[in-house]
Amino acid sequence: MREKKDMEFGKTPLLNDVDWSLPADDPLSLEFLGRRPAAGETQIRLGTPAWGHKEWVGKIYPPGTKAIDYLSFYAKNFATIELNTTHYRIPTAEQVRTWVSKVPESFLFCPKIPQSISHSAGGLTDAAELRRWLESIAHFGPHLGPCFLQLPPTFSDVRKAELFHFLKSWPDDLPLSLELRHPCWFEEGRVRPALTRYLQSRGIGLVITDVAGRRDVLHTSISADFVLLRFIGNNLHESDFTRCQAWSERLAQWSRRGLKEIFFFVHEPDDVSAPEMANQVIRDLNDTTGAGLPPLQWVSC
Repeated sequence: MREKKDMEFGKTPLLNDVDWSLPADDPLSLEFLGRRPAAGETQIRLGTPAWGHKEWVGKIYPPGTKAIDYLSFYAKNFATIELNTTHYRIPTAEQVRTWVSKVPESFLFCPKIPQSISHSAGGLTDAAELRRWLESIAHFGPHLGPCFLQLPPTFSDVRKAELFHFLKSWPDDLPLSLELRHPCWFEEGRVRPALTRYLQSRGIGLVITDVAGRRDVLHTSISADFVLLRFIGNNLHESDFTRCQAWSERLAQWSRRGLKEIFFFVHEPDDVSAPEMANQVIRDLNDTTGAGLPPLQWVSC
């Protein structure tokens, strides 16, 4: 039931009534980027939430591809993945090593912290469960990208002591990004300044989620050298393309200001049309940033 609720977050059928505009830049973000050392060329990584889609056979997976080989072909097209499977269970060392064996040297996994920590009573202060998680993700080695902590929509500032206990327990040498969903954390397209400043002092990122039915959680607050953008599409509705163009322009601006790394995660319903949307993202980002991202390797049936 919880998995279904997570998948339905921010969904709405009233797409034509949505204000799709992006918030103005958070001044704290611009100050933060201005204080950073020159980053050189921004690394842009494109990914989706999963690789196990049989609907992609004949698209980016060759005809006849077996499920055991999906990840290998996924990693030929994408440079990262929003690893949602780890939200539901902590993977074993063997599972992690198997995943790592199927991807190229530069590929990064961005695992979602398990719900036993993020959603369970007392989870954020459970030192033993955090230790289990850290022991597990250590097996990703150089393939570990930012982890992200997705808090439930009910998690308000009433529980901020739990959140700060977790953040203070998190190792400084592991990249982390925080996704907030309760409206109390946001003010006019920005995350609360006090929290943003604290995260900036630690280099902990803020996940940006762009979803139709929760425009109140859309923000432009940057608190780390990297940004995780979760772009939730609507079956290639026309708004998907206008939003994609708007984000490509905004990310290009942040890139020019010195943002070091961008993780752009493409979501579509059941992810069936995610490859089509991803190719549009690539075109738009190449136009605005000059990144030279290669298009997905479409196959012929």
